[in-house]
Amino acid sequence: MRLFGFFLSYKFVIFMLSVLATGAGVATFLESIYDTQTAKILVYDARWYEIVMLLLTISLGAIIIKTKMWRHLGAFVVHFAFIVIALGAFLTRYCGEEGVLHVREGEHSNEMVSVKPYLQIITEDKTFEFFLNLSQLGDNSFSISQAIDDKIFNVNFSSYQAFPKGKRSVLNVKAGFDDKEQKEVSLRGGVGWLGEPQVIEQDGKQIMLAWGSKLVTLPFSVKLNDFELERYPGSQSASSYSSSVEVLQDDKKVMDYKIFMNNPLNFSGYKLFQSSYDKDEQGTVLEVNKDPGKIPTYVGYFLLCFGFVANFFTKNSRFMKLAKFIKNNATLFIFALVFATNSNLYANDDLKQFGKFTRSHANGVFAGLLVQDFMGRIKPMSTEANEIVSKFAGQNSLFGLSAEQIILGMSINPTLWQDLKIIKIKNSDIKKVLNLNESENFVSFSFMFDEKGEYKLMSQSDEANAKPASQRSKFDNEMVKFDERINVAYLALKGVFFKFIPIPNDQSDRWLSPNDAFANPGVAKEAKMLLNDYISSLGEGIYKNDWTKANFALSQLKNYQREVSAHILPSEFQIKAEVAYNKLEIFKKLVYFYMVFGGILLILALSEILTGGNYKGIKKISFWLFVFGFAAHTFGLALRWYIAGHAPWSDSYESMIYIGWSAALAGVVFFRSSLLTLCAASLLASVVMLVAHMSFVNPQITNLVPVLKSYWLSIHVSIITASYGFLGLGCLLGILALVLMILKNGKNKERLNDQIRYITAINEISLIVGLSMLTVGNFFGGIWANESWGRYWGWDSKETWSFVSIVVYAIVLHLRFIPKFNNIYTFCVSSMISYASIVMTYFGVNFYLTGMHSYASGDAMGVPKFIYFILTFVILLAVFAYRGREVKAI
Repeated sequence: MRLFGFFLSYKFVIFMLSVLATGAGVATFLESIYDTQTAKILVYDARWYEIVMLLLTISLGAIIIKTKMWRHLGAFVVHFAFIVIALGAFLTRYCGEEGVLHVREGEHSNEMVSVKPYLQIITEDKTFEFFLNLSQLGDNSFSISQAIDDKIFNVNFSSYQAFPKGKRSVLNVKAGFDDKEQKEVSLRGGVGWLGEPQVIEQDGKQIMLAWGSKLVTLPFSVKLNDFELERYPGSQSASSYSSSVEVLQDDKKVMDYKIFMNNPLNFSGYKLFQSSYDKDEQGTVLEVNKDPGKIPTYVGYFLLCFGFVANFFTKNSRFMKLAKFIKNNATLFIFALVFATNSNLYANDDLKQFGKFTRSHANGVFAGLLVQDFMGRIKPMSTEANEIVSKFAGQNSLFGLSAEQIILGMSINPTLWQDLKIIKIKNSDIKKVLNLNESENFVSFSFMFDEKGEYKLMSQSDEANAKPASQRSKFDNEMVKFDERINVAYLALKGVFFKFIPIPNDQSDRWLSPNDAFANPGVAKEAKMLLNDYISSLGEGIYKNDWTKANFALSQLKNYQREVSAHILPSEFQIKAEVAYNKLEIFKKLVYFYMVFGGILLILALSEILTGGNYKGIKKISFWLFVFGFAAHTFGLALRWYIAGHAPWSDSYESMIYIGWSAALAGVVFFRSSLLTLCAASLLASVVMLVAHMSFVNPQITNLVPVLKSYWLSIHVSIITASYGFLGLGCLLGILALVLMILKNGKNKERLNDQIRYITAINEISLIVGLSMLTVGNFFGGIWANESWGRYWGWDSKETWSFVSIVVYAIVLHLRFIPKFNNIYTFCVSSMISYASIVMTYFGVNFYLTGMHSYASGDAMGVPKFIYFILTFVILLAVFAYRGREVKAI
């Protein structure tokens, strides 16, 4: 009876959730070190892992009944939804089919390659199949016996050699009939490969063995009439690709259909998704999926969304109880917009006249000239100039000149600019190699070459670039970065980046740089004359400050661009919006705003708490100042969305500025007259925005890859990324509460306890909102994945760590059901350390693990030293706060 009671307890559920999360987290490292199959065999597809999920599902159902959870609508629907989703997952896993169909143009096929590998024993009239997946870690031993013509044929494991992705692995077995000598056979194959059959001859019989994926016959055929690949203008990057197919059944045409990304074909219970294509663009690869669990799964997703929303309004729910506890100043707000002017750096005396005379032209007409980058995106020269100058100079202005002025100068007089100190140098060791003073922060391009014209860092650069990323020292990494800055400056001086002359009637919509345009016979004479007029008239502008001819020639070139390439150009308003976006630099300015504002609020909040004061006026002013910054942030996101033509959360930079926005939103929503809450939101936003503007993050607006062109992407990423801000706010509030526990003494104990309870209530609400968004966002991601390539979940590292984060925060919010852990100290510590799972999800996966969401490319980075300082800080904070843990639970 006790055992049964434990099975129905929250202790059991939390323990099993911990096992689930730990197993999944470990599996991501197994996958990165070994391969996907190893992780699946040992964890994801392992029987023990399935048993844990099954026990959790049964226990959850029993707890729903035991606690009569249906009396609380929101909580009941959420928890019941997981049971429905589990049922759908069971049907998908055990009753579904999945494979890959390859068809060439003009041909048809009804056979797909299974995603599961099998050992096949093939006789003249029969084929016997045994599911067989092998791991690089652990014991792969197996023994298979099969009756063939009244004799037993045996296959026994000998050894297994896994090869990297793209190559067949090798399985060595011993095989033969009972009464005959076993023969050594090497079978080449594995997941995704059709096995290469090997023949064994015994007693005059030929037995074939094969190991790998098998061919599965579909109840229909697919004929490929035409495969079409669209590229972004002037580049090799795919914009979209599609397959025009016929569906045949009983040799009769049933239907025509065009399959492309996010637009699958549904037929006879199967779904066919556009996956990839042949290099010669004459064939297509389609993923095929039959999913009997789709309906219960989608019903579960709907119930989950409904339940989380209902939970916010269910009477006597935990959320409503906390909301009543902190109710004060819940408001809706009207956002203000912010515009700011750029500040210029100190102007070099030799460039003052150039800066003065070129300012209006460079920052006006020239800034709006359209260029085509190497990814095919059409954008204003203002954007291209800012990106290039920031790359080699580490900032977007020098000598009091804007990026546009610098690029104009480099284009007009590269000889002069190669002697100016424009290339950023930061590393002291590189400075020593170049015999530079420590105070030197910039070098000229010409300085980097000796009297013979040889590159001074040739040997060091070659040595650093030759090493794998995992084996590079700090000096090697800095050398690679500095070498890149030199190369960018060189290409800018040569004008290679500035492709603004379109080729009429060019099928790929290529644009050319001025030098290439003059040499290309396909470019109209009119364009060459306009280009020549512009170049020749620049002298009058620079030396006489007369830009009449140059402005006219450039405006004519812009008209030429629009005449030749109107179908790929952004609107005039979009161009002006992007130039304004570059000039405003809203997000960079917000880093300082949030940081300074948060620091001031922290001082004021601590002063209010320690002195027992009540800064009502300051709170009101602070709140509206914060709303002003938040409005600027919102405006910046909206502007970037309009310019890019897609939601601004499709890459690292965009998602981080969006997380910063959600952190600020959390502060606005949960302000409740608490300076500490507003301070935490502001500091969190500043940290995230600061990281977004570090050198390893690319702030460029880029074209989307085909799979990202889905409305489900916008829903999935916007919700899940916004959750990081709410969960991050919970982390900072947990830290602040622990700090207050340290500051407690006999005189301020009651006052600080009230503040701690108040902060903790806001913290818990923030975590409830964050977990709700994180969970819903992940399941919307499942819908996106299923609608894009036919699977909800592939245990990709990022998916897995999102799942781990959901489990971690579910544990944090359910710890209060265990009496021993139902205290504010435990909650604050757990809310602080649990954010590590989000950091791992967002950063760790990208740089330390492999997968489709990863940027690691197989070479892991070293653990940054600051991580150890953070760990030390967290441990010391928890230890010192322990003495002030006595705070009444909410």
